[in-house]
Amino acid sequence: MLKVNYTLLIALTLACGAAVSNAAGSEANGTVAPIIGVLAQEIYEDSLIARHFNSTSYIAASYVKFVEGAGGRVVPIWIGQERSYYENLLRQINGVLLPGGGTWFNNSKGYGEAGEHIIHIAKEINTNASYFPVWGTCLGMELLVLVMNNNVETRFDCKSQGQTIPLDFKPTYNESRMFAGASAELITLMSKQNVTYNYHRNCYTQQSFENSSWRIMSINNDLQGVEFVSTIEHLQYPFYGVQFHPEKNLYEFVSKLIPHTAGAVHSAQYFADFFISEARRNKHTFDNAAEQSAAMIYNYKPEYTAKIGSGYIQQYLFDTDSEEEVEETPEEPEPVEPEPDPDNDHPYPNYPYYMHHGDYAAATQPLLTCILMSLAFVVCA
Repeated sequence: MLKVNYTLLIALTLACGAAVSNAAGSEANGTVAPIIGVLAQEIYEDSLIARHFNSTSYIAASYVKFVEGAGGRVVPIWIGQERSYYENLLRQINGVLLPGGGTWFNNSKGYGEAGEHIIHIAKEINTNASYFPVWGTCLGMELLVLVMNNNVETRFDCKSQGQTIPLDFKPTYNESRMFAGASAELITLMSKQNVTYNYHRNCYTQQSFENSSWRIMSINNDLQGVEFVSTIEHLQYPFYGVQFHPEKNLYEFVSKLIPHTAGAVHSAQYFADFFISEARRNKHTFDNAAEQSAAMIYNYKPEYTAKIGSGYIQQYLFDTDSEEEVEETPEEPEPVEPEPDPDNDHPYPNYPYYMHHGDYAAATQPLLTCILMSLAFVVCA
């Protein structure tokens, strides 16, 4: 006869449930795979993309991959929305990336206006004791500095189109949050090898940051020898800016000038990893799984735009109708039994993973495993 210790069985089952609940909760609050909002920007009517696609805004796919390659996920942020839209979205995501590009900050309902809303809201979130990072690349860094300087323009003209150079670190670079985790070997690599790709017509000099709340970690010189600031972080808020393009080292192949050496890739990945590690400190989550699913970049597919002469290999292209449609919140779908796959010879069926309020229902699988192990442990002769 088999005898079961029911008291021990119940205790072990409850422990299994608690462990699974904790694991699911860590995913719900963004600490495992943070969700980053990437701001779109306008497409001009006479542009190359406008002549080939019926789109009003875009996000270069390299910025999406930059986030995903470090373990994050992406939600597109639309331009031309009311402040309430940005307030609602930022309180559900774990950070924002302001990408580089070629647009003007004074366009009505454009990148600059949306970015200004985002930066002000991010300041409020951080002031209210919720850690919320913002990353600005090239144009995004310029917008960060402009908005934080009360829209007082201090940019200079620069000639740094297609310039690949190392970083010239300031002596106090290691006091920064951005480079605190960088090894001596990586800093040497970044300072000796041509690992940063620059493509900008405007820049900030050290003079731009006099009496400001920014820390300058590195400077560089453009093609005509003009000094510009290349990496910054804010002293009070988790706001970061780089004037160069780390995402291009990893995911853009439209120019032979873009560095793809092992050192350039390693350096670029460091910046992505750092930003996503900052976003993991944020605890925001969507109200429910349906809202999160509807917001994700996975609802769209990138177009192969390099083949028509674009400066990006791929772009996510959006139009007004699709943007409005995504803002709607569909009802949460009922689970559907998976169709059998005749080509799948795996010994276990491919059950779908469903999400509920940010938790992965797949967590039930380790729960069942734990219970079975508990049964084996407490059943004795």
